[in-house]
Amino acid sequence: MKIILDQYDYKILKILNDNSRLSYAEIGRLIGLSQSATKERITKLVDDEVIKKFSVDIDFQKIGYSLKVIIFLKFKNDEFKLFINDLYKFPEIISCKRTTGEYCLLAECILNDSSQLEGLIDRLIIYGIPTTSIQLSEVKVDNFFK
Repeated sequence: MKIILDQYDYKILKILNDNSRLSYAEIGRLIGLSQSATKERITKLVDDEVIKKFSVDIDFQKIGYSLKVIIFLKFKNDEFKLFINDLYKFPEIISCKRTTGEYCLLAECILNDSSQLEGLIDRLIIYGIPTTSIQLSEVKVDNFFK
């Protein structure tokens, strides 16, 4: 079911996307609605699952994880299902996306160093063929709500 949003809903989403810690009152002031009307709209966006979660953007380098790696995985036969079932064994994988094309899966990983990457690759090889890329920097383009 498609959810119809109005200008206030889009403004709320933009504000929460930029800073999800703002109070209902502050968001209301920014968009010209009362605190209660803002709370009601945000609650509806959550209930309708337009907003799936509120989260934080962690700077992993500041807590010792200096290596961000993208791993593309190719699978044969039932290796994909086995990997998905065993995903809990890989805490260094913070995000997995199933893809089309040459690779079946893209995994985003946070690691301490290259030796930890080597160990991760050794553990992944039993599931499929990993191809790694080290992220040098992040160029974030967030123009959806502009």
